[in-house]
Amino acid sequence: MDVERRQAPDEWTPAANRAEAVSWRLVGANNHELGRGPDFHRGHTACHSAVVRLRDGLDRAVPLVTMAADAAGTWTWQLAMDDRCVAVAARTYRRQRECRDSLQLFLTAAVAGQVASGVTYTRRLRGLRLPDAARRNVS
Repeated sequence: MDVERRQAPDEWTPAANRAEAVSWRLVGANNHELGRGPDFHRGHTACHSAVVRLRDGLDRAVPLVTMAADAAGTWTWQLAMDDRCVAVAARTYRRQRECRDSLQLFLTAAVAGQVASGVTYTRRLRGLRLPDAARRNVS
């Protein structure tokens, strides 16, 4: 599992104390993203703890495959543990079968995967909705 570090959203902290947001993603041997964490964490330690909780609790994780909330009728998956979302699909799928196959691939790789020791720095992607984005003050 890979760790991404992104610039923290402006809503989280005052400019003087702004930190970097950290999230995780699971990538295959070909560097194709298989799934990712649904949340951003305020530090590497918190992110690492989330990955460890996911790996230790995979046997009690509940998969959910649903139609995405878009007009295209695509499919997506997520994993819940203790009534909390712990992993989501990296993208949407045109067919339910492809979505289920993607989920199975994620589960298999999550058991066998290794946690990377390094951090990948990425810029915030256009259109990426971060937590509390609706509360952003626009002048």
